[in-house]
Amino acid sequence: MAADSRHMLLTESPSPEAGTYLTFLQQRINRNWRPSEWDSKLWHFTSDPSNPLTAAYPCTASGCTGLARSNGALCLPCKSTIRSGAKSGHPTGRPVSRAAEAKERCTITVSGRSCKALSSHHGLCYHHYHAWRKRLTSAGGDYPLEKYQTAARGVFPRGKQCTVPGCRTEEWRFEKAMCLGHHFQWKRLKRQGITLEQFTAVPRPIGQQWSTTEFSLVDLPPILRHEFLLTLQQRDEEGYRLDPWVLRRCITIALEHGARTMEKLHQIMLASTTNQQLQKGFTNYGRMWSARWRYQHTGTDTRKDDVWDAAVLMLRAQSGSDTICSKGTLDFRPVRINWLRDAAKEYAAAFELPADKIRDVIRSCSIASDALLRRPHGTSPDRLGRADAKAVFQAYSTLENHDGAPRGERYRYEQFHRFRRLLHEGRELDALQGLAPTFRFLATDTIANGRKRSTVNKSIPDEVIKVLDENLHLFTVAGDHPYTNGRPAELCNHMHQTIYQLLRDLGRRPSEILGLKRDALQHYDDGRPFIRYDAPKTGDIGVELPIHHSTARIITAWTDRLDKVTDIEPRAADLMFPSLSGFGPAARKPITIGGYHTVYWRWIQRIKNLPGHTQGPGGVAEPFDRSRLRLYSWRHTYAQRLSDNNTAPDVIQELMNHKRFETSAGYIRINRQRKADAIRVVDRTTIDRHGAPQPPHSYPAYTRASVATPLGLCTEPSNVKAGGQACPARSKCGGCTYFRANVSHLPLIDAHIVALTTDLELARPIADTWVLESLTAEIDSYRKIRRLLADTKTRLSPAEQNEIDRATELLQALSTAPAQDPLTAIPRKLLPLTPKEA
Repeated sequence: MAADSRHMLLTESPSPEAGTYLTFLQQRINRNWRPSEWDSKLWHFTSDPSNPLTAAYPCTASGCTGLARSNGALCLPCKSTIRSGAKSGHPTGRPVSRAAEAKERCTITVSGRSCKALSSHHGLCYHHYHAWRKRLTSAGGDYPLEKYQTAARGVFPRGKQCTVPGCRTEEWRFEKAMCLGHHFQWKRLKRQGITLEQFTAVPRPIGQQWSTTEFSLVDLPPILRHEFLLTLQQRDEEGYRLDPWVLRRCITIALEHGARTMEKLHQIMLASTTNQQLQKGFTNYGRMWSARWRYQHTGTDTRKDDVWDAAVLMLRAQSGSDTICSKGTLDFRPVRINWLRDAAKEYAAAFELPADKIRDVIRSCSIASDALLRRPHGTSPDRLGRADAKAVFQAYSTLENHDGAPRGERYRYEQFHRFRRLLHEGRELDALQGLAPTFRFLATDTIANGRKRSTVNKSIPDEVIKVLDENLHLFTVAGDHPYTNGRPAELCNHMHQTIYQLLRDLGRRPSEILGLKRDALQHYDDGRPFIRYDAPKTGDIGVELPIHHSTARIITAWTDRLDKVTDIEPRAADLMFPSLSGFGPAARKPITIGGYHTVYWRWIQRIKNLPGHTQGPGGVAEPFDRSRLRLYSWRHTYAQRLSDNNTAPDVIQELMNHKRFETSAGYIRINRQRKADAIRVVDRTTIDRHGAPQPPHSYPAYTRASVATPLGLCTEPSNVKAGGQACPARSKCGGCTYFRANVSHLPLIDAHIVALTTDLELARPIADTWVLESLTAEIDSYRKIRRLLADTKTRLSPAEQNEIDRATELLQALSTAPAQDPLTAIPRKLLPLTPKEA
């Protein structure tokens, strides 16, 4: 039994051979980890209370040199002294240092001879203390300490130094030659066959008896010992706090159950019926990282397997986040066609997709896979054709829920376009090299995106903003807020108030405001301030945004105060709004949107005088709901503020950091004047179907003509009156005398030509000649109009062309924006929100 247990001891561990997992672990160990606390030769940890990442604090008992588990608390021996005193009727006021008592000898004197053993509790050595406790229990708690001191029998000599190498305490039983702490350690190992000679051959330092802030890994099996240490070092890198009390308990359980790996230790923890959440959390973390180390040691690529472990592969949890998955599997088996399953795996690996996007790809590809399995050549990518592509498109178009109800338009649109994106972006992947070129989708294979623009104005009225500003002093956190990390509540209040003011003034996304760097505020050569920020959603880094001097003063006031805070985690020192957590991964990041959101809404609820109605279009009072005060609503407010001040569309697009003005238009209500100006610009290029210039239209006439046909302007009286529902030419505008068009209609005409050309190709094998001739003639008519419009634009100067392009983009955005009555739209001046310059 003893021979089989030699792996348990450091000196008995065999030298690992090159290439083994143990050697791999040894090569990863940081030899300079916590030099003031960790003895790498003895595998012993002694807590340093000056380390903020160690859960060890000076005991509050007078004169005690022990360490407590939490700040402002007592060490374990002092707590025990108080409990024992309470049970025996001993005074329990401010505790006297148990450590101070331990420096003295036992107070028992028998026949003039004093006990020389070390004091343990209440001035008694370990033997006398337990003898008194036994009598105390027998007497039902009525046996005072003074009575025992006069009745005690026997004394013990001064103990020799513990014979275990490295120990600095005295033996407690002279016949065993070990201190009490080492006696209990050997008692656990003895059950596993460790002899006393083996035990005392290994250095096991104990600096202070009864200490719960020291631990040793020396008795753990080699694999578990190294995994345990690497887990501690990895947690240090992520900013977690080391709790010796939790680790001591984990080590004890590992020794009692003979665990050899971190995975086995975690399984033992899970099988335990006791509540050990902290220990389970540590072993679960260690189990996850040990699995990653074993995977890295094997050198194999499991991304070729059909089931991926997201935690082992260290995949990002979701887009726009650097958080690594701690659990979860990705199962590609629902994609039942082999070549498509391989393409999905290769696509996910090549583009380093996060776990949430991989699940979306699997879901999308499984739809296409099921559709192709019903085709005769679905499993052979080189034999697929247009008919197979149509079948796949039909599958996406008719998606149903499990209960048979049709899926929403948005869901079907996303799934289909995700599959098309895989085929397009992954065309160079090995798995798709054999895909037949005839397997393709046409421009007509489209699914409505189901995105309906809300007709509700999401911007916040200026009268509501005024009330919020007047109640800014109520934007506070509780004085005992759990995340203040010992900092004054006023500091946290100032930070939250500053974030609100920046959301209000800058119109950035909440994540962009919270992610600002401390040096984000800068100035141009002429002294005008601007901020430099990152936009993860669009992938833009270092975007510049001009700001008002008043907003710059708000930022400066906060950064000046932040510069005086000295206990910020070093890796978060460059953030303008660092986390309030003192340790853990969150301490290295800005405060979370969720955390700020909670404090923000508590502030909104404190404000009792928010108006119930605000002035709407045309001066009509509209009810105002507090739910409109979402964090993202400040971005809508910023965009509306720009629009109300007649900012040019291209400037709005740039300030909002959008790729297209169509996106910006979804944030604002564009007033009638700006739309009329855009119409006046493009109307200068209006021609008929023969290219003859046409006189300018009035705003109402242009609007009515636009409604009558989607491809341009219709002047046929009956059709205009019917809103386009009474066209005598059956909407074949290219051959109609009443049709008019200008340069802004070019994109619509181009799209219509593509659609008609597709119809022509699809009709060739099935239609009569007169059908094909009709389609061909209609295509030619639109191509002629397109050529005439292109020539008209070419004759304009570059400045005029740029002006028409901006007006065209605005009108195209309006064609997809929610309808509104332009006669009731009134401009609102909201710039600046902060006080004007003196």
